Amino acid sequence: MKTIVFTLILCAAQLIHAKDYQTAMKKNIDELFKTRNIEQINAIAASFKRIASVEKNDWLPTYYAAYAYVRSTHFISESDSIQLQLDKAQAELELLLTSNPDESEVHVLQAMIYSLRITNPMNGYKYSSLSNEALSKAEQLNTSNPRIYYCRANNIYHTPKMFGGGKEKAKPLFEKAARLFENTNYENPLWPYWGSYHNKQMLAKCQDAE
Repeated sequence: MKTIVFTLILCAAQLIHAKDYQTAMKKNIDELFKTRNIEQINAIAASFKRIASVEKNDWLPTYYAAYAYVRSTHFISESDSIQLQLDKAQAELELLLTSNPDESEVHVLQAMIYSLRITNPMNGYKYSSLSNEALSKAEQLNTSNPRIYYCRANNIYHTPKMFGGGKEKAKPLFEKAARLFENTNYENPLWPYWGSYHNKQMLAKCQDAE
């Protein structure tokens, strides 16, 4: 009887813990997508890192810490500050590349970090090549990940036509990403979902150019 009671108490504690974890993660994710304030984003990243220090077997808190730093660069104009945030993102991602090397989302985020490193023509070839390599790895792991084709399309869109880029070549990839975004449903409510809104914007730009 004591064993049964102890088991029930343990199960109840685990359920409460799981609920608290879901609530904390969801709160951070919601706040991350609402703010453009760099200090707030850094604070949210720190919160994800604290969760990761407790939930050592779950890769998502560390992933979102890295993604928060990546997202912050969209609201920064100074190149040095952008690189600093990307350095922070890379430090978190290195942990995931060691602990979860077979997760497609990890390699997509790595590709995005490489793409954001491109600040001038001098480093363009290096980081675009690294980004494409990371996306190829992500695709090997999961061909249904819409963020692969969204990021690949972005890379091509921002590549000059003389080097094989441009709107015309990017459009089919934005279209493929759009189909996958629409038809992909994840059982885990905390699963990464970023990219869909911007993909629609970019696809509209490609269509307007026709």
